[in-house]
Amino acid sequence: MEDGQRFILAKGDAADAAIAVFKSSTHQAPREFEYGEPGEQLGVELELKTLADVGLVGFPNAGKSTLISQITNAHPKVAPYPFTTLTPNVGILNYDNYTRIRIADIPGLIEGAHNGRGLGHDFLRHIERCQLLVVIIDMAGVDNRNPYDDYRQLLAGIENV
Repeated sequence: MEDGQRFILAKGDAADAAIAVFKSSTHQAPREFEYGEPGEQLGVELELKTLADVGLVGFPNAGKSTLISQITNAHPKVAPYPFTTLTPNVGILNYDNYTRIRIADIPGLIEGAHNGRGLGHDFLRHIERCQLLVVIIDMAGVDNRNPYDDYRQLLAGIENV
């Protein structure tokens, strides 16, 4: 679909339009009506993809939520355990010249997320519209993790989006 494009998702009944036939300049609120046929029914699930200028990506507990809470107006939950962030948090970074940058805290990725491991596809879909991705790496090497390996794994996951 194109931006601004319109389409009919489900058709209603034409009887609704027929009520206008009973309306006139002297008969403003007609009580006459026609029974119509049922319109189309369907269930629709709409999904909002986060739209941000910058997306913060990294493994769980790398410090993404802490960073966004310190540099923007966002107040994400920050806790010392993995997967505290389950949905993206968007914060606004305001500059003195009234420039605003939207920054999204993307939930933590795991190795193999681009292959659907864990909630990988659910998390990765939020970075599709970011103009810039900032990779956040835990440089402390917690849990015997190698920061360089983490960086390579994250890039591999992002490149497959």
